[in-house]
Amino acid sequence: MPAYRIAIVGAGPAGYFAAQALQNLQRDDLTFFIDMFEKLPTPWGLVRSGVAPDHPKIKSVSKVFEKIASDPNFRLLANVWVGVDISIDELKGAYDAVVVAVGAPKGKSLGIPGEGLSNVISSAEFVYWYNGHPDYKELVVDLSGSRAVVIGAGNVAMDVGRMLAIDASELDGTDVSEDALKRLHESMIQDVYVAARRGPENAAFTAPELRELPELDSVNLKIDEREIEEAIHRAGNAPEQHVKSNLDAMQAISLLPDKSDCRQLHFLFRHRPISINGVKKVESVSFETPLGQIEI
Repeated sequence: MPAYRIAIVGAGPAGYFAAQALQNLQRDDLTFFIDMFEKLPTPWGLVRSGVAPDHPKIKSVSKVFEKIASDPNFRLLANVWVGVDISIDELKGAYDAVVVAVGAPKGKSLGIPGEGLSNVISSAEFVYWYNGHPDYKELVVDLSGSRAVVIGAGNVAMDVGRMLAIDASELDGTDVSEDALKRLHESMIQDVYVAARRGPENAAFTAPELRELPELDSVNLKIDEREIEEAIHRAGNAPEQHVKSNLDAMQAISLLPDKSDCRQLHFLFRHRPISINGVKKVESVSFETPLGQIEI
C-alpha cells in the first residue's frame, strides 16, 4: 500500500488546507503521513494573528483546522524554524514531498520617498502587533498625533482603519493584545484616512465588510457622494455583482448623517501616494488626485 511522508512548512490556512487536500485523497490503498512545521509555538497563522479582534466569527474556521489536525496521520511540530532549526534540504531528504506554505509575512514597499521615516508601518506589522504576534511585541506604534493615513483599498486596509478609528472600549473583552489595547485607549487620533489609488469601482473591499461599518457607534464615516455617483456611471449599466454590491454599500455610507463627538473615518479614492513627508518621523503624506496634489 503506497504511503507517503509529507512535510508542510507553515501552520497557517494554506498549510492546513494543503493537509486537508491530501487527507481527502486518502483511500484504502493510499496513505499520507503529514508533519506540519511551524516557527511559532501556536498554529493557525493569519487566522490567529491576522484577523481583527472585533471580528471573532472569522476565526471560527479554526474548527476546520482542528478537525484536520485530529487525523491520526497528522502531526504538528511547533517551535521549529525551518531554515534555522532544520534546513529545506534535510526535509527533502526525509520526506517524499515538501510543501512550503509560509505566506508573505513582510509588508510591501510603495517605492515612494519617505518610507523609512519613523511610524511608517506596514499593515503586516500593525496587524501582527495588535494581535499579539510574539515577533512584533516590541513594535513602536505612536498614536499621539491627530491623523492617521492608511494606504490601500482592501479588507486589511479597512481593518486597520477601523481599529484606529473605533473607541478602544469596543475592543475590551476581545483577544487584542494587552499592549495594543492600552495604546489604543490612549490614542489621540481623531481622523483616519483610508486612501485608494483607483476609484470606488475598483476597490478590493468586500460588501459585507462595508455594510458592517455603519454599525460602529463611535465613528463618523465619510465618503464623497459625488465620487460614488461618478463610479456608478463609470461602472456602466451591467457591472459585476461584487462591484455593484460594493458601490451600493458605499453609496449608503455616503448618505449617512453625521454623529457628534466621534472620530472620523474617511475613504478617499483616486489618491495616488507620491511621498511621505517629515523629519525623522512621518508628518504628512502627499497624494496626486484628479484635482491636483494634496497633503494629508
